[in-house]
Amino acid sequence: MFTPSAYETYAPRVEVVVDSLHGEVRRLGGLEKALEKLVREIAPDHSDMDDKALIEAIVEQERLSRIHAAHRTRLVAELQRRRPGDEPGISSNDDTPMVFPTSRWVPDELGLVLGMSRLTAKNTLMEAARLEKLLPATLRAFEKGRIDGYRARIIHDLTLGLPDDVARAVEAIVLPGAGEQTYAQLRAAVREAIMRADPEGANRRHEEARRRRLVEIRPEDEGMAALRAALPATEAERIWHRLSELARAMEDERSLDQRRADLVADLLLGRLTLDGDGAAGPVASTQVQVVVGLDTLTGASEQPGHLMGYGPIPADLAREAALDGVWRRLVTDPLSGALLDHGRTTYRPPKALADFVRARDQVCRMPICRRRAVDAELDHPVRWADGGETSEQNITLHCKLHNLLKEQQGWEVLGHTDGSVTWITPTGHGHTSRPYDYRPHTTGREPPDADAPGTEPDQDAPPF
Repeated sequence: MFTPSAYETYAPRVEVVVDSLHGEVRRLGGLEKALEKLVREIAPDHSDMDDKALIEAIVEQERLSRIHAAHRTRLVAELQRRRPGDEPGISSNDDTPMVFPTSRWVPDELGLVLGMSRLTAKNTLMEAARLEKLLPATLRAFEKGRIDGYRARIIHDLTLGLPDDVARAVEAIVLPGAGEQTYAQLRAAVREAIMRADPEGANRRHEEARRRRLVEIRPEDEGMAALRAALPATEAERIWHRLSELARAMEDERSLDQRRADLVADLLLGRLTLDGDGAAGPVASTQVQVVVGLDTLTGASEQPGHLMGYGPIPADLAREAALDGVWRRLVTDPLSGALLDHGRTTYRPPKALADFVRARDQVCRMPICRRRAVDAELDHPVRWADGGETSEQNITLHCKLHNLLKEQQGWEVLGHTDGSVTWITPTGHGHTSRPYDYRPHTTGREPPDADAPGTEPDQDAPPF
């Protein structure tokens, strides 16, 4: 605290500095021009940076932008708090009522100053209030720059409608790893955490969603349209596998995606392509893999199952799939949750090792890729030409793009004995992909750091 004498000493200097700043702002043509000049002066000169320093500068700027965006979220939450409901019930007159009582007109007030529609402004207010009051650990991670606004929104949106205690339990499970995941990976992690945190409710939510199954058409640009069918995941996966099998059996200039699309039209419009003898060839029974614990299978537990290529499914749907499918034995390590071995009895089985690796990896093992196993390729991290073996430890799943990327100059892929794979970028930064953890679907165990609701890791997760 300044003493009177200190104030007398420093006040004139402060006034001079302030007057100088005001004069400079006027000279430059206003505050906006002055800020532009300041940004140019304090922005680091990147022309002399090496690639590693450039990457790290990008990371630092991303962190700063997250911190500023989180501060705006706090300000929006404060605005919501200062605009309580006008009168009983009036704040819930729209199709999407606010979780917390809020003035009917505050979305219009916010929308005008930010150039948002009323609905977007209303969702922004609801998200800010809910993050502050119900999911504070997510907001703190946002303020520290560990996650960005879109990741915070994923956690908020996917837990909307859940009981408060379940939403907090889901937050505790997914938040420690959220900063290292892509948006698609985080969405998958939240969906899985919801089933683990509330397995009994998962069956009810699935039945409600199943009643809403439909087929819809959405117009797209350039004379195209998208046909979408919302079905139980097990049926959708079987349809996708069948389309992929049929498409791969065709040998022409069309891409695999084009063949799938043409097959949908041919099948539904009755234009099936016949073989040279005038008859369609036989198609093997479509097989999907579901991992489910024995206690769930017998009805002693409601822990979710796991559908390969899709993710967690409710216990009722897993039992239904088990009754309707071809049995496979999947053995997992109870300590790490990694797939160890499997056996099969199928109509036309693929090679044992390929089948095993697809079940173990599920998606491309490039850490930020989620290309499904059915569309990916088996690959040797240690090249065959360099003495690499064709074994479980040296076979991983890569999509075509990342199979090419690992061969580019400066890139390196290292396989480890625990099944993890580390990608080294040209700047020397390492990123690791680990085998899928099956424990929630077999033993009911939680992975580490998922026990205490509302907790956060002691150290900021890299790179933040």
